[in-house]
Amino acid sequence: MEGFFFVDTKSNVLYNETNSTLNILILFIHFILRSKRQVLSMSKARRNRRILFFFLLTFLVGIIYLALTLPSEDYGLVKRNLIDLNEGWRVEYEDTVLQEVTFPRELQLKENTRYTAARTLPTLPSDSAMLRVRSSMQDIIVYIDGVEIFRDVKGVGGRLTVPDASLWHFLSIPEGSSGKEIRLEMVSPTRAFSGTLNEVYAGEGIDLISQVVRENALKIILSILFLILGIFMLILSAFVKNLEDNRLIYLGGFAVLFSVWLFGESKVLQLFTGNRFLIGGISYMAIPLIAISYVFFLKESVFQKYQSVMVGVAFVFFVNLVGNVLLQVFGIQNFISSMALTVVLVSFMIVGSMVLMVIEWKMDGNLQARTMILSSFIPAVFLLAEVSTFLLGRYEMTGSLTGIGILLFFLQISYFTFRSVDKAIQSERESEFLKRMAYVDILTGMGNRAAFEKYVDGLRKKHSGKQFRLAMMDINNLKYINDHFGHKEGDAAIKKCAKAMKKYLLPYGDCFRLGGDEFAAILYDLDEETYAHLIRCMREEIHAVEDKHPYRVDIAVGSNVYQEDRFTDFGTFIHETDLRMYENKRMAKENQLEAMS
Repeated sequence: MEGFFFVDTKSNVLYNETNSTLNILILFIHFILRSKRQVLSMSKARRNRRILFFFLLTFLVGIIYLALTLPSEDYGLVKRNLIDLNEGWRVEYEDTVLQEVTFPRELQLKENTRYTAARTLPTLPSDSAMLRVRSSMQDIIVYIDGVEIFRDVKGVGGRLTVPDASLWHFLSIPEGSSGKEIRLEMVSPTRAFSGTLNEVYAGEGIDLISQVVRENALKIILSILFLILGIFMLILSAFVKNLEDNRLIYLGGFAVLFSVWLFGESKVLQLFTGNRFLIGGISYMAIPLIAISYVFFLKESVFQKYQSVMVGVAFVFFVNLVGNVLLQVFGIQNFISSMALTVVLVSFMIVGSMVLMVIEWKMDGNLQARTMILSSFIPAVFLLAEVSTFLLGRYEMTGSLTGIGILLFFLQISYFTFRSVDKAIQSERESEFLKRMAYVDILTGMGNRAAFEKYVDGLRKKHSGKQFRLAMMDINNLKYINDHFGHKEGDAAIKKCAKAMKKYLLPYGDCFRLGGDEFAAILYDLDEETYAHLIRCMREEIHAVEDKHPYRVDIAVGSNVYQEDRFTDFGTFIHETDLRMYENKRMAKENQLEAMS
């Protein structure tokens, strides 16, 4: 059966279906040629970026491959030699005894119920071994063979009450403790943590600390990332002058506050401060502040009709924050108990703001609302999931889900925000350009009449007695040139005069085109002889135009030196200078008539 041919009408390539190998080869060559054309059509900068990205990615993959495949001993400073003490505990509370309990464990007891956990210590590797225990808003006492070695009980008394805090405790184990019984005695005034039994480890201090950091590395990294983003946005907001709202400030504040909250939830804040109020309260105080910054961000960047509603919501969260702090410090209700209302308010805020954005999008065509809905959907799901886990008592997940959700939020909303900022920067540049152009004469590049008046006004305000010379100039016979040779030749004559003025006068001051055939120059540090020489040179260059054009170009000049004791005001000074220029113009016409006669 004979093969048949067909032609690709877009590329004019001929294919033969009989020989499949040849067809594949032709298609491959066609693909290569088409790819080459596409590559060549790219801008050089874009092609260079792709090449750079390719080499960086290749290098990174190569480094990771070598690190994973080359044999190496573990030379890390932290050896991770920990003794797991989380099995085989005997737990007692009220009339109940539980054997072979494994940590972590939740007993779900009533608040202020005292409970104990005991087990035998294994053989410890060295006399410098330490014990790491964590109290989750609990008072804790540690015994070895009935001898108390550690006590952390929150003090009671005074008018103000510090918050209950979840704390790490690193305890030195007495020598010879191997094989002896360790007993933990705990009690919590908080229902959520009454009966909580956290993991217990023994080992070198640096190993114990390193494990805490490693287990919370994601939250730490995210908190640092958000801090950098927030500071960058706050700094950027100070430089973008043409942005009509404060969205960058509120978005930057949101990022910084979220960083604070996430770092507080990472369980490593205690490595940087031992202040119980900060350790136990900073995360709870950050949540209403995060909500306030987010609400104001929506007000500035999204809502058109419901801005007053957003202000009211922000005020509610402010009252909630103040109320939470007062309830805590006066011992009425601790942070974690009052936080239930806060998370409910957050939930209503998320759902309510989404509903209002849908209304503005659908009824008013608010595209910013549509963009925010798309950007907020995923983080809203993550945040609501975390609120649910918090209300269900799954506190160990606090921060993880929100961190992922807010990261996605920032990847999206920062993109749209920076697009707005970029437009604002471009608008700012255009505005600055237009401001400059408002004082520039397009034809000559000199300052225009507005620039001259502004300059003179500045002299009037800050003049310190220094003398200066004002030269008023006017092109002779410009109307004749325009009428007989056209405005194009008239413009050429204007540019010729302006060029000569800038060449000889600009080094000594500033030159302006006041309009039409009128010019002005303000000059400093010129004596009469030097000034006369400059004017003579300028006129000679202007007269040289006669060699190329069938008309004569000349310029009338009148000048005057400003002296404070002579002139009562600038208006009189400028008027007198103008009269001198017109006198020079009259004399030039008379001389021209005499020469013609």
